[in-house]
Amino acid sequence: MRPTNLAARAGRWSAQHRRIAILGWIAFVVAATVGGGMIGTSSLSDAEMGNGSSRAADMAVDRAGFRETSGEQVLLQARAGDGSRAALERAAAQLDRRLSAVPYVEQVVSPFHDGVAGMVSEDGRSALLSFEIAGDDDQAGDRVDATLAATAAVQRANPQLRVEQIGSASAEKAFGQAMEDDFKRAETLSIPLTLFILLLAFGALVAAGLPLLLGLTAVGATLGLLGPISQLTPVADQISSVILLIGLAVGVDYSMFYVRREMEERDKGSGPQAALNAAAATSGHAIVVSGFIVLISMAGMLLSGSAVFISFGVGTMIVVAVAVVGSLTFLPAMLSWLGERGWTEKGRVPVIGRLRHRGGGR
Repeated sequence: MRPTNLAARAGRWSAQHRRIAILGWIAFVVAATVGGGMIGTSSLSDAEMGNGSSRAADMAVDRAGFRETSGEQVLLQARAGDGSRAALERAAAQLDRRLSAVPYVEQVVSPFHDGVAGMVSEDGRSALLSFEIAGDDDQAGDRVDATLAATAAVQRANPQLRVEQIGSASAEKAFGQAMEDDFKRAETLSIPLTLFILLLAFGALVAAGLPLLLGLTAVGATLGLLGPISQLTPVADQISSVILLIGLAVGVDYSMFYVRREMEERDKGSGPQAALNAAAATSGHAIVVSGFIVLISMAGMLLSGSAVFISFGVGTMIVVAVAVVGSLTFLPAMLSWLGERGWTEKGRVPVIGRLRHRGGGR
């Protein structure tokens, strides 16, 4: 019986033209990644990240072009009960000299200058030094490293004291670094963990690697497509992490349905093409329906009025759409190519691989 629904027709065409489907997918991913990298991603400014009246006010201030500075403070505090004022004064003087020599630093106010009130605690164990970094948020973020280095140098020179810096620029720097570290951790931990789970599900390395390959290529292509799209509607910096999480999830899930059904049909005695047709007509159709439902639900974020949530909505919709297209074209082409050569279950895990063929539904 010839397939009738969209997913079945797409699977049949991809299997018959697998060279075009596989190379076309690879070319698409490479072109999107390279093109997006060349164009670059346009991020939302701080003024654009608000909502409602506050966003309108932030935008008005931003357009006015006022001279901007970023406020920073440094806490100097005795670690033990010895609240030596002399030690605090020496550290503050060292920090004052270092910061005054840093470009773009201005208005350094030491807690021990004459006329400065409320910058030293009553017990004399804590003091607060303040200064400004010239420039808007982005400029201050680029310039804050030198001030952090000065603070760290004073900390090393005074181990008996606690010397720590905080402010809008340094906090934004720390937040950005944390996001970058989390993204790297997600890449290094989630991929091996996902592969391990897929090995338990399929019992073979090649079959387990297919869903992971689709998920990763869908994420890579989407991050590339985000470049030209962000020139039309800027995106939040956190969108990369959201795309990784959503893209890997749907890419792996969709292809798991497909591969699992194809392997089950093979276990029942169907030939490679018959098994692929059955998987395309059933699991492939479920992927199309699920994809449309996810797209509709994510589209709700476009109505939020928040630029951050709109960018999340755009990113997640793109990665889900890319994953659906890959599941309907690249995946059946790969299954056809591997199945014809008997490579789908290459790299079988000894115990798990045998259990899967004994009806290991768990």
